[in-house]
Amino acid sequence: MRAIEYDEATEIVLGNRVITIVTEADAAAAGLERAALAQRHAERIKAALLGVRQAASWQAIFAGLLLAALATIVIIAAWRGLDELVARLRHAWQLTASSTPHSSRLLNRFDALVGGRLREARLTALKATWFLLRAAILVAYLPLVFSFFPATRNLSRSFWEAALAPVITLWGAFILYIPNLLFILTVGALTWLAIQAARLLALAVESNVIAIGGFDPEWARPTYKLVVIFLIAGGLVVAFPYVPGVESPAFRGVSIFIGALFSLASSSAIANVVSGIVLTYTRAFRIGDRVQIGGVTGDVVEKTFFVTRVETIKQEIVSIPNAQALNGNIINYSTLARTRGIILHTTVTLGYETPWRRVHELLLAAARATPSIRAEPPPFVWQTSLNDFHVSHELNAYTNDAWLMPYTYAALHANIRDKFDEAGIEIMSPHFASVRDGNRTTIARDRLPPDYQPPAFQVALRPGEASAPPANSPPPAPDAPA
Repeated sequence: MRAIEYDEATEIVLGNRVITIVTEADAAAAGLERAALAQRHAERIKAALLGVRQAASWQAIFAGLLLAALATIVIIAAWRGLDELVARLRHAWQLTASSTPHSSRLLNRFDALVGGRLREARLTALKATWFLLRAAILVAYLPLVFSFFPATRNLSRSFWEAALAPVITLWGAFILYIPNLLFILTVGALTWLAIQAARLLALAVESNVIAIGGFDPEWARPTYKLVVIFLIAGGLVVAFPYVPGVESPAFRGVSIFIGALFSLASSSAIANVVSGIVLTYTRAFRIGDRVQIGGVTGDVVEKTFFVTRVETIKQEIVSIPNAQALNGNIINYSTLARTRGIILHTTVTLGYETPWRRVHELLLAAARATPSIRAEPPPFVWQTSLNDFHVSHELNAYTNDAWLMPYTYAALHANIRDKFDEAGIEIMSPHFASVRDGNRTTIARDRLPPDYQPPAFQVALRPGEASAPPANSPPPAPDAPA
């Protein structure tokens, strides 16, 4: 390869073939003499050609294969060594957790406190690290092998540049984002401190350590939950402008979409939350009260922002949405039962022929014989209606135990039956549509005399009529009196 000088240009020639031409303009642009620039170009071309020839030589290929085989052996050894190390660590952790008492090590105590989740978290982290290291080995293996061959060395360099470019970019962005990150961490720390202060205040109010006029201690816990929501929302509003990528159109579009989706899909949920807040601050009921909500009677076992859970006397947990509870009628049996008492009432219907004063005496006696019925104020009876065929007598009695209402009602009804059976009064509402004679009484069998027999049908003869002889009786004698 040689350089041939001409008046206006210099040709670089390989054999009898012109490879390139260097002009005065090229030399001026490079800031060199034309001959020096041409000589540099010639040396670079010669080096490139020698590199191509060297890459295609069997010595380079053999050396590359040898290094690739050696790298493969090292990678396989590292792969198997990593698997063996992970297996030993996992076995050692499991053996330590099963053989070491929980009281001997702090980590085991904490693991027992959280129900074994710490051990599961360690095993999950170990598995994730093992997966990432295997992926790193695979990613590093191919460009390492490519770098052993001159023909693919540039490909290996390009691969590393492409792989490291995102990491370098992210690291630079992280360095620039540190001030904003510090601001977000400061807002988060202040929000956490405010939540802890609100929690301490709520506990003090709930336990009556701090008394606030007009503020029921029962409101402390739900008020604390609302304050936490507002504090977190305020912290998010303050820190939101410092979130990376918040100004991008994609982030805005996703935010608008999520907001619209949430507003359309959560209308009923928001209604339940608002209803739960209203039910809390109106003190419609509290935990442990015996209530009736929408036809469901039971004890309130849980109050949340979304539902109220009631345990029925059949040991069934019924979840009632707060919006449904607010829109319906709520009967609280426990509010006045603690102080003034609750009135239990039941109705008995009897015919007009039964003396009403006797009925009242028997009903009051049944109430006084029932456990959980208060003697003061005394029970009382009302005649609530005069119907076509019977009279409705309503017994009212006081009790302080709303939680025993089903048992008290059952005992009261049993006593009413006993008292009326002892008095020989049938509890029934007669309709004068059939003959009562000849039917057995409805009084319980153990209240009747041993020789009781159902009454016969009573047939009265009109004056001057004779009773007809039985069908099987013989005809009377001719001289027998008529």
